[in-house]
Amino acid sequence: MSFCDVAVVMLAHNGEEYTKYALESILAAATKPWEIFLVDNASTDNTPALFKQFIPLLRRAGIKVHSWRNKENKGCSLARNEAWEKVTSRYTVFMDNDAAVCSRDWLARFITCFDEHPKLRILGGKMIYPWHPHPIQSAGVLISPLGRIAFRGRGAERNDPRFQAFWPAWGLISACWMMRTDLRDEVGYLDETFHPVQYEDLDLCIRTRLAGWEVAYTPLVEIYHFEGITTAAVGDEEYKANIARNSLKFRERYHELFKTFADDTPPEEFRWLPREELGLTEKLNLSIR
Repeated sequence: MSFCDVAVVMLAHNGEEYTKYALESILAAATKPWEIFLVDNASTDNTPALFKQFIPLLRRAGIKVHSWRNKENKGCSLARNEAWEKVTSRYTVFMDNDAAVCSRDWLARFITCFDEHPKLRILGGKMIYPWHPHPIQSAGVLISPLGRIAFRGRGAERNDPRFQAFWPAWGLISACWMMRTDLRDEVGYLDETFHPVQYEDLDLCIRTRLAGWEVAYTPLVEIYHFEGITTAAVGDEEYKANIARNSLKFRERYHELFKTFADDTPPEEFRWLPREELGLTEKLNLSIR
């Protein structure tokens, strides 16, 4: 077991079952973060009790724990920013409570990429589904000249050679990514106008690129992600309205930039594949390897 100069920031607004998976995976990994921030974003389930259960386990493993409960759901951007502001480690990981570590030495692998790419500021891993046969959920994000978003590699076989290389990106999903902590000073925090969630991560990626830094995807770190659990608490209709509102804001902000993007992605890549087309079984497997 080794410790890395990393802080993990995890928000939870309900979803205790998934939060348990996430925390167990952090404890089971070979590389541990120096500190972890557990933020209960006004959960109405047993999340407070779950955090109380795991705090001594994390501390016993040598991890410094910071934990608090918000009286109201502050949304993703604001709640993450409040934790990020307090981080003292060199690197910060944003990790959704419905994500789980798959690669045993995940933190060391992330850091190796930063060492090899001095201008790198945000790095995302290969997001895979936790159900067998574990197809790819996202290997970075594609953005069309019209500002349409697609999860690169969605539905592809886990070891598809097209997604087995380091890839410079304009966008990543923040379900689990690592940043240089000082990005907050170089570029700024998450834009809290993208409330309560959606597009705040893509916005930060683009601001980072426009500031002259690098954003990238690596296949060397695999992360399980249940997808949609962290946003489900918003409510289906409100969630759809929020996506539409933030999508419009995002496109309007960067429409001149997007015009310069290559129009070389087939239209079908931007079609959202439903679960039944992903070939997922009911066999849940969160093994670390």
